[in-house]
Amino acid sequence: MLSRESITKDIGYTDIFARNRDSKALSVINVGGARSSKSYSIAQLIISKLLTEDHKLIGICRKTFPALRMTAMKLIVDLLKDYGIYKEANHNKSFSTYSHGSNLIQFFGLDESEKIKSTEFNYIWMEEANEFDYEDYVALKLRLSGQTKEGERNHIYLSMNPIDAHNWIATKAVKESNAELIKSTFQDNPYLSQEYINLLLDLINQDENAYRVYVLGEWGLLEGKIYSNYTVIPEMPNMMGAKWAYGLDFGLMHPSVIVKVYLLNDKVYVEERLYQSGLTNADIIEAFSHEERGDIYGDPSSKQQIAEIQRAGYTAFEGHKGVKESIDLCRRQAIYVPQESVHLIKELQNYHWKKDKNAMGEESFIDEPVKYNDDAVDAMRYGIWGIVSRYGFPTQRPRSSEPIRALHFLGSTGNKLLDRWMKK
Repeated sequence: MLSRESITKDIGYTDIFARNRDSKALSVINVGGARSSKSYSIAQLIISKLLTEDHKLIGICRKTFPALRMTAMKLIVDLLKDYGIYKEANHNKSFSTYSHGSNLIQFFGLDESEKIKSTEFNYIWMEEANEFDYEDYVALKLRLSGQTKEGERNHIYLSMNPIDAHNWIATKAVKESNAELIKSTFQDNPYLSQEYINLLLDLINQDENAYRVYVLGEWGLLEGKIYSNYTVIPEMPNMMGAKWAYGLDFGLMHPSVIVKVYLLNDKVYVEERLYQSGLTNADIIEAFSHEERGDIYGDPSSKQQIAEIQRAGYTAFEGHKGVKESIDLCRRQAIYVPQESVHLIKELQNYHWKKDKNAMGEESFIDEPVKYNDDAVDAMRYGIWGIVSRYGFPTQRPRSSEPIRALHFLGSTGNKLLDRWMKK
């Protein structure tokens, strides 16, 4: 059993849950590949402690609160609801806390450090720990001073993908005498579908580094990064007068993603509006019913889905097919992303070119991105190319802001005209 509480359903857990539960270390560092159950297992452990222990203060954090709200905080709340033990009265949304008996969970980002001044935690969970600085980690450890009973120990739990072998977690934290490293891979998660496992294993045919990180759970080196021309901003500015459109990437096992792209005052803003797996086309159409009406540019390989969206009454087009040239267009712009667009930001951080396996000596890359964790960036480039096809960019030659939408209805001829114009 997960706890002494009466829970309304059977609960499965992995060995990663047990290893975290049984750890005697102060710092319990979970480094693992994609879908290895590390975050899910820590969330289950936090809930177990919430239900079975007394007088405990638990901190759950990410570098920014908007990112936390979309990920670890949502996971905890969803699990409490799924287990049938969530109580609305215990959830103080104004102060970002959840209480149970004498225990309290405090959700916070380090952009809200005033919330945890003089706070003495028993347990802290640093989700996406590689976002933090080493100084953040040290400061949080110093707050592990909550009172304990005999036989109990305070812990700080870290979780992340092993993306960068040069970061402070790999070079400092795992080498501390009071730290335990818990490594995990997809093989530690018995609840994955074979379809997803096949997707992971196929990374060996695309990129050795991605295979090391996301399949083997080994430390990698992020090389050949595609996007460095974006800035994360606290929130979207007033978009009065902006030109805008949607980019759409379809998925079922993959997330379906809607990104809204704006042109305002010679700047490009991109905002994640939907990022969710398991959606049907009907679900996506329902999602658009809650959005402001505008042009939609979707994955050009999903012709049938785009046609269904058109039949539902929306103005939808096939996005541009040229991956390299649409990426080049995006790279020429200064792109601004609000910090709440957490999945888009993570993909921008990790999106990279494939290595040339035949290159001798110095490493080189080919003009083809690794096809993994690219759903939001694909939606972004469909939207950016689409809105450029109507209004142009300040980085292009001066042109009228009148629509050139007619090009979209000329089929391949229209695409050739648009490509010719883009190369001028």
